[in-house]
Formats: sequence, structure tokens, C-alpha cells
Amino acid sequence: MPPAAKNSKSKRRLLIALAVGGVLVTSFPFVVVGGLLAQTNWKQWQHCRGYTQFNPTQWNDPKLSTDPTYVRLCMVDDLLAKYLLLGRPQAGVIELLGPPDPQNGFVGYDMVYMLGPERSFISIDYEWLVIKLDGAGHVNDAELMTD
Repeated sequence: MPPAAKNSKSKRRLLIALAVGGVLVTSFPFVVVGGLLAQTNWKQWQHCRGYTQFNPTQWNDPKLSTDPTYVRLCMVDDLLAKYLLLGRPQAGVIELLGPPDPQNGFVGYDMVYMLGPERSFISIDYEWLVIKLDGAGHVNDAELMTD
């Protein structure tokens, strides 16, 4: 093989090695950070064990409904699935869930309940239970939203 061909082949291998090395070096921090976030997220949701069924006493306990327990977030799916909120009068909602939180930018909703950090790979926002009332003061809509 002529020396020019060997030199060209060596340069090509070197460029490929540099490219692969560059990709590995630049992606390594993202892999490490992603793994740490996933581990943190897993640990965060382990606390839900024992609090997944809706319990009005635990829902309204200020110690359990705030950081780091967030029992409301653990219970909200069961609440929406088993406790019919639609058609319930506002007084009945307050009796079940306690007084709503002050409005936090959810225009068009009459009652808002803070649940906790959103359930996703990277939790940047909070999840909220938002409720709309009709003209007679009965629940017209209840859904989960993030801020």
C-alpha cells in the first residue's frame, strides 16, 4: 500500500476516534445527571406507599400535605376515580377536601388544591387539583393541572 494511502487511512481513523470520544465525553454529564434525577424521582415516590387511597383526614393534615410527604399527590388519582366530585355542591367539596388554596393563576377555576411536585422524570412544576363550579355552585369540572 502506498504511504499516502496509509496516511489517509490513519487520518480517517483518528478523526473517527476523536468524534466518538467527543460524543462520549460530552454526553457523560447528561447520563450521570439523568441517572441521579431518576434515582431521586424514584425515592420521591416511595413515600406514597400507604397513602395511595384517599383519606380525608390525611388529605387535610397540614404536616402530611406539604413537603416532603405530599400525600395529596399520592391520593388524588384515587380521589378522582372513586369519589364523584362532578355535581357535588361547593360545601360538599369543602367538607371532603377542606378549604381550597388561594388562587395561583388558574383563571376560570373556582377552587384550587396544591398537590405537590409534578409526577414526571424531571419535576419542575407543581400539580394542582382545579375545580370549576356551575351557576348553582356545583362542581362542573375537576382536573389536574401543572403550573
